[in-house]
Amino acid sequence: MAQAEQHRLDLGDEDLQTRAERETAYWIERAREITGVSARRLPVPAVAFDLRGRSAGQAIFARRSRDCRIRINAALLDSHPQEMLAETVPHEVAHVVIYRLYGRRAKPHGREWKALMRAFGVDPAPCHTLPTEPVRQLKRFRYECACDEDAWLTSIRHKRAQKGTDYVCRRCGQKLRLVDGGVSELT
Repeated sequence: MAQAEQHRLDLGDEDLQTRAERETAYWIERAREITGVSARRLPVPAVAFDLRGRSAGQAIFARRSRDCRIRINAALLDSHPQEMLAETVPHEVAHVVIYRLYGRRAKPHGREWKALMRAFGVDPAPCHTLPTEPVRQLKRFRYECACDEDAWLTSIRHKRAQKGTDYVCRRCGQKLRLVDGGVSELT
């Protein structure tokens, strides 16, 4: 793989989403240069800004068509544009490139992916370190069994239990019973 040249990010006045799409095209072009792969085999993926929650980015692969697309967290892009453009976009592009070259044989953050990230001149860290807020807060409901400690079920499992699904304690094997007034917020 070719040695990476330093890529400068100048945010300027450009819309961040447009800039992220342009950065995606830039990193795909760099990957073509590094790997020697044609534009036909390595097209620029579509970029969507619909990712929410704690994830900064996500590469999506369609199994049959082998089409790829990238999802970016728009809230994180707005709050941390420098990090998102310099780290997350090349991270997700590397996933797309490795998938297009090796298919599902390559591990998501495996040897090939790390080598491409190094060739890009970007730290091959599997996770971002940006501060995030959870998308939703789940309520927890207190349940009891024969054990000394209570069990806590999220609102999803609590609703299932109310509709007839039985949950049992992993320690004693006894069916869990709802404790009245046992509600807590879970982040």
